[in-house]
Amino acid sequence: MWISWRKKVSFKSKLLIGISAIIFFTVNLTGLISYQTHLRLFEKEVTGQYIKASEQAMMQLELRIQEMYRISNYIVFNPTIEKRITRLSALSEELSFADRHFEQEQIAEQLRQVKFDAPQLLSLYLYDLTGTNYYYSLMKETVEPLSQTAFNDVYGALASSKGDLVWMRRSIPSQIEKSGYRDVIIASRWMKAGQGGNYGMLVMVIDEQFLTRSFREIGSGDDGRVYLYDQQAKLLYTDGPEEDSKGLERFLTGANSSKIKDQGDTTYFYASVYSKEILFTLISRVSLSHIFRESQLILNTSLWLGLLSIGLSSLLIVLLSGRLLSPLKELVRAMHMMREGKFEIRIRSRTNDELGFLGESFNAMASSVQDMIQKVYVSQISEREAELKALQAQLNPHFLYNTLNGLYWKLYLQNDPDSANLVFSLSKLLKYSLERVKKRTTLREELEQVENYLRIQAAFLENSFDARIRADEDVYDCEIQRLLLQPLVENAFVHAFKELTSSKVLEIRAYRIDEFLKIEIEDNGCGMSKEQVEGICAPDFTGERDSLGVQSVLRRINLVYGLPYRLEIASSPDQGTTVHLYLPLRGDESQ
Repeated sequence: MWISWRKKVSFKSKLLIGISAIIFFTVNLTGLISYQTHLRLFEKEVTGQYIKASEQAMMQLELRIQEMYRISNYIVFNPTIEKRITRLSALSEELSFADRHFEQEQIAEQLRQVKFDAPQLLSLYLYDLTGTNYYYSLMKETVEPLSQTAFNDVYGALASSKGDLVWMRRSIPSQIEKSGYRDVIIASRWMKAGQGGNYGMLVMVIDEQFLTRSFREIGSGDDGRVYLYDQQAKLLYTDGPEEDSKGLERFLTGANSSKIKDQGDTTYFYASVYSKEILFTLISRVSLSHIFRESQLILNTSLWLGLLSIGLSSLLIVLLSGRLLSPLKELVRAMHMMREGKFEIRIRSRTNDELGFLGESFNAMASSVQDMIQKVYVSQISEREAELKALQAQLNPHFLYNTLNGLYWKLYLQNDPDSANLVFSLSKLLKYSLERVKKRTTLREELEQVENYLRIQAAFLENSFDARIRADEDVYDCEIQRLLLQPLVENAFVHAFKELTSSKVLEIRAYRIDEFLKIEIEDNGCGMSKEQVEGICAPDFTGERDSLGVQSVLRRINLVYGLPYRLEIASSPDQGTTVHLYLPLRGDESQ
């Protein structure tokens, strides 16, 4: 299909359309500069005041949060409370009613002053690690005790906590509220023993107004809103529908920011204030529509003048150049046909000017696009098939994990703890291997999975073995790649202990040396010759599947870390093997 161009004139003579652009630019330049200047001054004045108000509200919130930390620290690290709750938890069935009452009175005596120092507390609870409540105080007759559902939510939120206060907002029954419920803030944390472990759980029900009254005013006005996010970037409070908080995640950057945004017919100014002290983020918005309407008048006037200028220039072009733009129209028509899927369209160019070059370029582009569509179509089909296969491959491991979970409980209920624990170890190892590759993993978690693997080996091997795992405390929280140690441990059982019938010893050591996290995996197995060590560490190594463990670890270290991090093997025939891993100290709090 060919479209013919009949006009043969220079393309320079066709630039009359530039008249409308020049007129539009000249008329609107002054109005646009005035509008931008006015808008800039407004943003600096009004938004600056609003940001300062938000920062002051955050400072007040910091004081209130720090006050709650002071109160909780007094309770959590109180040696008398620790002693009483630990004794009640350990001897709950042996203590008489009088002894138990005495212990609880001792706890109440320690907390009596808290009632006077913290009027914002509506109620206070102290639980042991089994969920048994040993202290409950209803500070004010405004709320009812926590329900089991509320307790379960609090316990679930604390599961991943390391000792900081965990915050959540809930509505709990209240006899004095018309609605029958009262919005409160619940702050909870683990209670730490002197040796560092947890011995209980502290739950404080706080009057919501204690935290929110300092910044409610900044969200007042037309469609004003306040959103408070805790240290885990979870929405803790809002004075409007929670649905309005969608899309605000971009403000949770750990720094102060602000932005003007149009939402429908309303313009809002958003201010985000981040506290480095308490790690909370306060996002507030205020409506600016009524102020922008006056500024918009200047811009609208300039736009109307520009449109009028374009209309007059367009009329002039029509009168002066009846068929001036016909070749360009043909080009646009061909492009529309190409957009509809007719990629066989071609333009027959009869000129040697710039439009002729455009016609030739269009033909070349159409030919290239047609070829690319064929390639992309085939590629997309392949990608979809690969995606389907990947999804199908994910179903089997997850089904197996769920099946093992069910099998564990069945064996447990049938009083077969040995088999149940074996299934549980296999289930944990499978669940760990199904986690996302980018998910953070620590040396502590990696060694736990190695222990699960060793339990499984101990259950199936006829000859017992001695496995020792030793790691210094300052390296337990170092980040490490997922399943980096398991292939090396597996090699010991597959190769090193293959011919060994007794006295099998496997030792894993982890410690800090200079700026490295060093991990050693040592066995007393059959060992290897120097040629064998060089062979399995060679970049072009090709071997059986069960011999690729070391090579897999080598490649992952090179891809993720690079030099100077490495893997080294020290081995001699009949003298055992020691694998040395040198990894970065990422995630080490002592750094």
